[in-house]
Amino acid sequence: SWRILLTDLATAYKQLEISNNIELPAKTTSFKNWSNQLINYAQSQTVLDELNYWLSNSTQIVSLPVDYSSDEIQNTVASTAELNVILDAEQTKALLEEVPKAYKTQINDILLTALLQTFTQWTTTPTLLLDLEGHGREDLFSDVDLSRTVGWFTTIYPVLLNLDDNRNLEVIIKSVKEQLRQIPNRGFNYGLLRYLTKDENIKTRLENQPQSQIKFNYLGQLDFTPADSLILGLAEESTGNNRSPQGKRQYLIEINSWISENKLQFTWNYSRNIHQQTTIENLTQTYI
Repeated sequence: SWRILLTDLATAYKQLEISNNIELPAKTTSFKNWSNQLINYAQSQTVLDELNYWLSNSTQIVSLPVDYSSDEIQNTVASTAELNVILDAEQTKALLEEVPKAYKTQINDILLTALLQTFTQWTTTPTLLLDLEGHGREDLFSDVDLSRTVGWFTTIYPVLLNLDDNRNLEVIIKSVKEQLRQIPNRGFNYGLLRYLTKDENIKTRLENQPQSQIKFNYLGQLDFTPADSLILGLAEESTGNNRSPQGKRQYLIEINSWISENKLQFTWNYSRNIHQQTTIENLTQTYI
């Protein structure tokens, strides 16, 4: 949504600058319309047919190692700490341009391969359950256009990755790529089954599945277009909290990644109540 809003702001600014009236492109499908269509779609056989796939992630999951553990310790928003790591421009260019050609992959395949290797090394188990976050603006309906619709479309769905018992990196990358390709409809229908289906039994069965302690989100390239960058740029100031400090965090570790100024950047969020900084630092360096 911020891309839509910022483009409109830049357009309006330029039009006013030359004393023109503000003229913006037409609005697209309303968020309410989209929501109503999703509720109906969630009851369809197409969505229900995916249930067996989402129930297949019932493998026994090993909890992440922790540094502090007691019944009194809480994973609160107030305890959140952050670590940032960055690839330089040359490494980022290689990752975006050379690696996909060599392995016929997308960037997410590589990012998640490295994540799988990092966490399985830490937990000493060959599997990793994580939640993947996506933009959620899927092209589902012929009469829906979301290109200029403002709203929160985010999808979050569980992914169980297995590390191939092979030390050849090419084999591991291809294995992860194939596992990710097996996810139906890029994970979109999981949330519909979990929250919008009218079958309470389905909701309960998914809710009782093993829940991930890790969330990963690749946000893409956040650099502004040349036209927008003349008047807009990323603020250096913090936005402050967007949740109450008393709130509870859902995950032990949350990883957000994006490309800005031609550099791939990562933010790792964790709880000081549960992990020491050195533990997360070691993970981030292994990952890089």
